[in-house]
Amino acid sequence: MLDRGQELALLRLADAEAHSLLASVPEPARDECWWLVLRDGTSIPGDAGGAVALFSEVTLTRPLGRLLRALRAASVLDAVDKVVARHRRRLGRFVPEGPAPRRYP
Repeated sequence: MLDRGQELALLRLADAEAHSLLASVPEPARDECWWLVLRDGTSIPGDAGGAVALFSEVTLTRPLGRLLRALRAASVLDAVDKVVARHRRRLGRFVPEGPAPRRYP
């Protein structure tokens, strides 16, 4: 498991905590992609640098995040994210049903 230190919390957009964390993001933009909210409250869209930021936040993947940032690979990962999003329905069968782990304080 990549998140051994429980450094991430997965929240549905409908959760009150997610609503407060994304208060600075306009309502229509919230549904366009996934979001990463850093410890300092900075919101990063998943399809605009979120993947590199996510890798940089998790201890186990931090070296990969640094490498991706040095290679300026965010645009490549953003393009992959957009392709995955377009095929979400087909790819959804590989994701188990049920609620995601919730560890947000």
